[in-house]
Amino acid sequence: MASEDSYSSWRAARFRVRHAIASARAQYTAALPTQPMPRPPAEPPVPADLLNLLCRLGVALVGAGETSARVQEILDKLSRRYGTDNIHFMVLPTAVFVRVRTDHDSAIDMLDARVGTLPLDQIAGLYRLIDTIERDAPPPTDASRELDELLAAKPGSPPWLILLGQVVLTVGLGMMLNPGARALVGYVVLGLVVGVLTQLADKVRLLSMALPVVASALVAALSFGFPGALAGGQPEQLLIPAVATLLPGAMLTNGTIELATGSMVAGASRVVYGINMLFLLAFGIYVGISVLGPLENSPISQAQLGWWAPLLGVLLIGFGHSWRSSAPQNSVGWLLLVLYVTYAAQFVGKTLSGPLTGAFLGGLIAVPAAYLIQGRTNAPPRQVAFLPAFWMLVPGGISLTGVSELVLHTTGGTAPGGLEVLVSALLSVMSIALGVMVGSGLMATRAPHVGTILDSMLPQGRHLPWHHDKPDPDS
Repeated sequence: MASEDSYSSWRAARFRVRHAIASARAQYTAALPTQPMPRPPAEPPVPADLLNLLCRLGVALVGAGETSARVQEILDKLSRRYGTDNIHFMVLPTAVFVRVRTDHDSAIDMLDARVGTLPLDQIAGLYRLIDTIERDAPPPTDASRELDELLAAKPGSPPWLILLGQVVLTVGLGMMLNPGARALVGYVVLGLVVGVLTQLADKVRLLSMALPVVASALVAALSFGFPGALAGGQPEQLLIPAVATLLPGAMLTNGTIELATGSMVAGASRVVYGINMLFLLAFGIYVGISVLGPLENSPISQAQLGWWAPLLGVLLIGFGHSWRSSAPQNSVGWLLLVLYVTYAAQFVGKTLSGPLTGAFLGGLIAVPAAYLIQGRTNAPPRQVAFLPAFWMLVPGGISLTGVSELVLHTTGGTAPGGLEVLVSALLSVMSIALGVMVGSGLMATRAPHVGTILDSMLPQGRHLPWHHDKPDPDS
């Protein structure tokens, strides 16, 4: 009987302990803060295929030679065309950054933009694709597929025509810059050498990295090693036309434009890259001259071509550039028109006031001329028509002249004033950049619209392309 009482007491005690533990646990749980229920994962605010398309278009536009601000403007317009307004872009010469905002947070992505310079036919196809997107807004997957086919296509010009274009382009630049009669042979030989090296560099990675040094060294060795046969006793005349396709003129000018418009990171990187390229070319010239040892003076030929030489040179530049850069079919005539208009503006400015005014007017006129022909039959897009004229101004050519003169001075040559030429080269780049900015601003003017003024001078029914543009919601 005593054992039964002990067992009952033990069970009662155990019950009281368990009840006390349960009460304490309930009080502790009630004191905890209430946790919200986890939200289901949110749907992506922007479809992945659209985001991929916009990033790749930005990379392609960098390869087309557009400034960072212009690329951002185009991408913003295309994103709004697809009905999205929460995408922000940051474009650099080597990458495209994208930030997508949501109600709760944001996401950042980037895409490498190291694509090199696109040939003119691919640039034309790129702008046709952009026009199609602005007009029809096709599914992003279809547009991406078309972009893949465009960028994977081989250049329109076969290798032999690209090589011939390099030679013709070198001769044309030589006739425009230094029309020496005895130097024509040198222009042909050196243009052929640089053209072969450029095509080999496309297949040999090591050569592509050292191409500026190798090409300029070989050009300098041939020019100063055979001054009588190739240059009529003036080998320095051959340097600029021969290596002109390696000059970073567009890089320096775009960088200057970006610095002036507030894109400091993109502008500074372009300018530093351009200056580095100039010094690589100058180092190659130094190596080529140093290998020859002491330079011997050769009889200088004073024979110069006539007043017609620069005009013929512009013609050769147009054909050479179109062949070398694979211009779209039936567009050479339009390219020549823009080239001659730009050259005429540059010549008038140089005659009236000096080289800086000529550089400014050349950059100023090139932009409206390229806009004016856009949309005509067989006419290329604005950027395709603008690039050859922009490049013909050769802003880096003057810079290399100053650097090469300094190199010649250090190797025993007579080349006074190299530093002064470098300063004038910087001013020349700034003049071209200012002209391009003013010309672009004129074509973007809303009141009065310059496009309307230009269109009023054309025959009836031949409207400029901006009359078909959709209104900009931000304007």
